[in-house]
Amino acid sequence: MKRFLLILRKTLLIILLLIVYSIVIVVLYENFIRTYLFLPTNYAESVGDPTEKTPVPTPLPIPSIEPTVIPPPEINTNQTQNNAVTDSPTALMIPVVGIKREQLRDTFNDARSEGRVHNAIDIMAAGGTPVVAVADGEIAKFFDSERGGITIYQYSSDRRFVYYYAHLQKRADNLKEKDSVKRGTVIGYVGDTGNSGAGNYHLHFSVTLPDDPKKIFEGTEINPYPLLKNGIESR
Repeated sequence: MKRFLLILRKTLLIILLLIVYSIVIVVLYENFIRTYLFLPTNYAESVGDPTEKTPVPTPLPIPSIEPTVIPPPEINTNQTQNNAVTDSPTALMIPVVGIKREQLRDTFNDARSEGRVHNAIDIMAAGGTPVVAVADGEIAKFFDSERGGITIYQYSSDRRFVYYYAHLQKRADNLKEKDSVKRGTVIGYVGDTGNSGAGNYHLHFSVTLPDDPKKIFEGTEINPYPLLKNGIESR
């Protein structure tokens, strides 16, 4: 009887183990063996189109560590002032009314007494012919001398140049020192005063670039001939 019970116990144990093993095998089959070893006949792996291009967003520009600062251009104040001047020697008017450009003669380098050079232009005209300001500016000084006779010194509007009118018969009525004048304003009349010589009526005209604006008698003499030759005729 005991032997029978022992055999029965072993048999039941074997059956229990078989059941457990069967369950384990089924679980393994369903979750692993079947999934990876036995693919269905209609299975197809999803493969992307190799010709398809995936859009890539354009990267934003990387800012520099320090912003680049472009300095403003330097302003040449002298050049700005010069550009603002409209009555520079390149825009002079012939100072004797009625004189044409072709009537002018270059006498700048002509010799004068005591080894001097003329440094001016003589414009021949009848006595009493009106003399006009060659440019806008200010009457700097009246001066009567043995050589120049009755004269007028005029500043250009920027006070860089001095215009000199000499051998005048007289100055215009009511004209005073420090008066502002416009180009073409009558400031005097052609004469023969000073060392011009009696009856030798003409205007002695010069242009000076003073080293010091307050010293109108000193500076660099500029030949007026090409300035007037290319200038404006007065009528």
